[in-house]
Formats: sequence, C-alpha cells, structure tokens
Amino acid sequence: MHLSAQGQTEAVSVYNKMMTAMQQVHSSSFILETEERIFGETKHARYIVKLQVHPYQVYAYSITPNPGAEALYLEGKNNGKILINPNKFPFINLSLSPNSMLLRKNHQYTMLQMGFSYVHELLAAYHKIEGPDFLKRLKSGGDISFQNRNYHVLEINNPEYAIVNYKVLKGETVTSIAKKLHINDHIILELNPSIGDYSDVDADEIIKVPSSFAKRIILYVDPKTFLPYVQITYDDKGLYGRVIMSSFVLNPAFGPLDFSRSNPKYHF
Repeated sequence: MHLSAQGQTEAVSVYNKMMTAMQQVHSSSFILETEERIFGETKHARYIVKLQVHPYQVYAYSITPNPGAEALYLEGKNNGKILINPNKFPFINLSLSPNSMLLRKNHQYTMLQMGFSYVHELLAAYHKIEGPDFLKRLKSGGDISFQNRNYHVLEINNPEYAIVNYKVLKGETVTSIAKKLHINDHIILELNPSIGDYSDVDADEIIKVPSSFAKRIILYVDPKTFLPYVQITYDDKGLYGRVIMSSFVLNPAFGPLDFSRSNPKYHF
C-alpha cells in the first residue's frame, strides 16, 4: 500500500474509533486547561470539572484565573441558568444565562459545551454534509508524546476555509446562526466588532462568518480510550484555541451530592 494511502486508512480508522468512544462517555471528571484567543489576546484558564452527559450536569471549580470560583449547571433546573459562586465581591451567588457576556468574557465556549458531546456533534455534522469528502480531509500525524502521555495525532484540514458574508434571518441570534452553520459563535463576535453580544443581530443584517469551523483541527487521541484529550484549532489568523483534558476519569459513578449546591465541599 502506498504510504499516503496507508496514512489515510490509519486516519479514518482512528477517526471512527474516536467517534464511537466519544458516544460511550456517560460521565467524567478531569482537569480542563484552555488557551483561547479572545479579541486578539490569549487567555488561559484551568478548572476541575465533573460532568454527566444525560441529563447534562456539570460542576466546575476554577483554579485560574479566579481561584475558588465555582459553577453548577443542571439540565432542566434553575430556569436553564448556571449557578455561580464568584468567590469575590459581592460574595453572593449569581444565576446567569450560559451565554451571559459576564460568563463568556474570556471564553469561546459555554459551560454546556464541555466534554466530548459538542466535538462529536460538530464532526458528525461535517461528515454528514460532506460525505466521503470529509474523510479525505483526515490526515494521520503519527504519534506524539505530550505531558508524559502518548497520543495518536489526527489532523482535519480545510484549505478552502474563508470568511464569507451571511444575511441574518428573522429571529436569529449569533448563537443560533453558529449552531446552524456548525461554527463557533464567539468567532462571529471577533469578525464583527459592531456586534455587542450573542443576541445583538437584526434581520437582513449582513455579517461576516467563517465558511467552516476551522482551517485546521489537530486532535491528540489516546491510544487506549480513543478519546481526544487535546483539541487544537486554527483559523486564518493562526492558533484559535487549545483544550487539554488531563487526570481524566472515564465514567465515574457520581453520587447525589456531586451535582448539588448542598455538597459540603462546595461553597454556594
């Protein structure tokens, strides 16, 4: 078999195993490290996370940049809002929308997009839209050692990535547009400085959006679990974001207090 064909076969094999593995994650705990480009500035954050997929429940404890801050989201509870302990003045709990600009000031994603469900949904959508052409864009990057762990490197390249115009339809928001186009909603804010928040668009307005989620995606896939613990995205300007999940525990059995504000270890 030709080397390039062999690499393509390996890439598709890793991709298929990874997609299956992500669907089998029902719960997890991990340390989440993020490096994100926010309006031209690089922002770093680190959290301890507990996550349950169905129903979606997530608890996050901030290590940096706001040590001791906590967030709790329970699907179907608290009117769809996230309970926040800011651990700083005014030292009172807050309930905020997942798309609150206060919450997303230094983040590209919401608390509802943690874990692997969002990544799986995104890749599955592009695979469905592009069919066999999507698989042709996969590339095996060989193996790599990162933070004392070995990974398979899976690349997804899109040389046709471009910034295009989009006409806003009646009732659409930045977030709904991003969901429809399978892109990140924060990058729409970056591309359109006149847009103030995730609902600040009007029908018939012409805005700029990327033609796809990223120009290049690099995934570090664990050879045992086939989960992409490291996710790196690039756009036309370079590095857009990096997500690292370490100390990962797959499918732990959480108790009733793990996603409860009454947990004595939490400070809500």
